[in-house]
Amino acid sequence: MSISKDYTQTSEQPIMPSGWTNLGTARSKFAEQFADDTLKNQLALPVLSDSLLKLKQQFSEIQIGSEYFFQVFDFLHWAEGSSTKDNETENMRFHVLLTGILLMRKATNSGSTCLPWTELQSQISTMLTNSGFSGKKYSQENWKNWLLSFCKTREEDEELSAGNSIFTENNSLLYFNKFWKCECRLMSLLKNRLKMLPDIIEKSVVENAIRTVLEVHPVLFMDKPLKMSKEQNDAVQQAILSPFLIITGSPGTGKTSVSLTILRVLKRLGLAEQPALAAPTGRAANRLSESVVNGLNSIKDLSNLRHDQDLLKFAADAKTLHRLLGYHPVRNSFRHHEYDPLEHDLLIIDEGSMIDQELLLRLLRASNSELPYQLPVQRIVILGDSHQLPSVGSGAVMMELTLESSQASPDVTENPVHVVRLVKNYRQEISNPAGKNILGVAVTVRGMGSDPRPQLLFEAESPNHQVIQKLKSLDEVKLEKITFLNQENSFDQLKDFGKWWFDKFLKDENFNNLVQREYSFENPVSLENDLNYLFNYLKRFRILTATQVFSTGARALNIIIRDFWVSENGVHNLNSEHFPGEPVIVTENNYQLSLFNGDQGIFLKCLNPETKKLELKAVFEIEGAYRTFYGHQLHHLQRGYAITVHKSQGSEFDYLALILPDMSIDHEIGEPDTPSVQNLISREMLYTALTRAKKSVLILGRQSALETAALQKERRYSGLGDLIRSNKE
Repeated sequence: MSISKDYTQTSEQPIMPSGWTNLGTARSKFAEQFADDTLKNQLALPVLSDSLLKLKQQFSEIQIGSEYFFQVFDFLHWAEGSSTKDNETENMRFHVLLTGILLMRKATNSGSTCLPWTELQSQISTMLTNSGFSGKKYSQENWKNWLLSFCKTREEDEELSAGNSIFTENNSLLYFNKFWKCECRLMSLLKNRLKMLPDIIEKSVVENAIRTVLEVHPVLFMDKPLKMSKEQNDAVQQAILSPFLIITGSPGTGKTSVSLTILRVLKRLGLAEQPALAAPTGRAANRLSESVVNGLNSIKDLSNLRHDQDLLKFAADAKTLHRLLGYHPVRNSFRHHEYDPLEHDLLIIDEGSMIDQELLLRLLRASNSELPYQLPVQRIVILGDSHQLPSVGSGAVMMELTLESSQASPDVTENPVHVVRLVKNYRQEISNPAGKNILGVAVTVRGMGSDPRPQLLFEAESPNHQVIQKLKSLDEVKLEKITFLNQENSFDQLKDFGKWWFDKFLKDENFNNLVQREYSFENPVSLENDLNYLFNYLKRFRILTATQVFSTGARALNIIIRDFWVSENGVHNLNSEHFPGEPVIVTENNYQLSLFNGDQGIFLKCLNPETKKLELKAVFEIEGAYRTFYGHQLHHLQRGYAITVHKSQGSEFDYLALILPDMSIDHEIGEPDTPSVQNLISREMLYTALTRAKKSVLILGRQSALETAALQKERRYSGLGDLIRSNKE
């Protein structure tokens, strides 16, 4: 990250401007009300020195605002005394501590659990130089010791206290203690699980169960029996033998088919008497449930197959991980842990890349059992794509636990976690040129780490090399394969795109007729066909963005599309800010209403059965039935025409548009032109976006921004991968 800049023009100013603002602490405002000078001096903070003002300005430009700055400044001011030190070494120490703590906070806010010391040291040095310190006049040899010895505390658990500081160092990685302890506990739970010895089944019995599932009573795919490749068969065998298994592969490699086969085989072996299906979001859990239920329903003579009939009820009850673990939002705690463990013998979890370290820790605790009369969960199978965006929360669990030996540190052992990699892609068949193109380009993007040539995105090197087609205008879009329109994404250009998108997808006659009609939910069964059409239609297309904010973010695109809808259809207020036909997405879990982050709904005109008046209500599909809610019941909603790439994980759409932010890398100096670019666009973001589509992707933005995304790996630091491979207990 380059943060070199001229800060010599920064002028001194009071820490708090006049009036109420969020640019610092409120106590300076309160201090003005006191006549007692002693109280005023105790309450108010001193004016910042020139170097601190420059430091504060630099942090504001990398999304560490004044609130964070003054929290740490206040903490240090309390712990260290005055920030204006007469002693040059003490003054340097104060600046190093302030800068180091804030940079670590920036890293953890971005999903890292730690930072390499050399990286942190370099960033501190750059920021101090920009703040007026001369690199020739100060030594860096004490910096690490200052951080590791700062604010020492006494703890009973000496092993985890790691020096009794707020910081811990391990393998040249610097952690906040909270994150270090989480990684240690997670490593311990993982290693204990990997030592478990599942029941051994005779080979002939296993072979007979697999033959029954695949040959005698097979799942039908396009009216043909499901065939398993060697790698898929290996996954099934490993699921029988392993207490903890990760199956990774891109979309189209058959992860869902494997999970269904694992369920059916283990059920026949008596190893899945109480299975559970789960995923990080409600949308992903529903997709997993639908896929497994549809697969089971395709089996001939299903009514005569007791095992598969039994699996239907478990498959229909797929849950979010939070619901599986019994999350209590008010207490911010989980019901299930090692002293109240899950009563399942098999867990199959989809979209593993969305699981953060804290959630995996909770899952492993709940799967363990310290009760003498109850066994732990015997088998956990996690499905996912390790090349997708990592979780919103801390860590990069899927990426770390699936690292191949060549990618790990040289001083660690082989990966003890059982990992099966599915490589063969069943969507890249000649009969499906659109899917072949999309996944072919995605593979090229994925390979940019080892072959960083962005021209490969547009220029074919071989007959089977899939590329992105460049367009000159929206008139050339054919809604097949991946196409790219090179533009700066100005407001006018995005309005033109919004009009084009509206005309293509939101003028469907049947859709428009259905959203304008009145619905009576006294007999919801009679509405199923119409509601199924609306929900299925909206699932076909989506606009993806890198962020919620900025002119290229989801909020701005949602407003553009909304304005076209309103101007075309008008809005009948019905005492609501929403309107009939408006798609919405839930952004936070609501356990009381059984609505979960990522659930998608639509506002419709509903007839109140008591007053017989029309009301505008949001309709959601919950556990196979449609339910309605008033807008005031739903506090965490956003429009759903456009969503972020992160929000799209666990979904698939026929047609996608990807709006790139106006940010790029200057290839001559190899640095971002905006410090925050590394948090907005990356190879994982681009790969995740492309693999959400089945038929077409339209990318809009500068070519340099697209190339930046392909070349730039998501920067997510974690030590879990090396910890799990180390010989230390």
